Amino acid sequence: MDKARKQRLLGVAALVLLFGAYVAWTERPQIVLHYEAQGGPAVSYSFKENAEETLAGEIRPGEARSFPLRLWRSGEYRVAFQFHQGAERYSTFSTRPGYSKMDLFIGPNLEVSTQPRPEGLLQGQ
Repeated sequence: MDKARKQRLLGVAALVLLFGAYVAWTERPQIVLHYEAQGGPAVSYSFKENAEETLAGEIRPGEARSFPLRLWRSGEYRVAFQFHQGAERYSTFSTRPGYSKMDLFIGPNLEVSTQPRPEGLLQGQ
């Protein structure tokens, strides 16, 4: 095999590897958290992987946050969220995620759902 052919094959292999890395990065497993409340107060969150807190912060109404998940994980991998609003209101959510994107929606009363609330849904007081 001549030198030019080896270089071409190495170049093609490098491009295939770079493309694979790009696809793996853009399609990596993640949880996207949406806060749907209209004009409500901000919600504090704590994100835990296998009972170890990895991220904490605050999300405001209308915002969405992405939480990338580990690619290499054991069969016992579990993620959990804990939400706080004020001193007394809180809720928790935990799951064993798959290897795809998952959307979570926080409602005005800190209820957590995998589906968005229907448009025009009236909230009972």
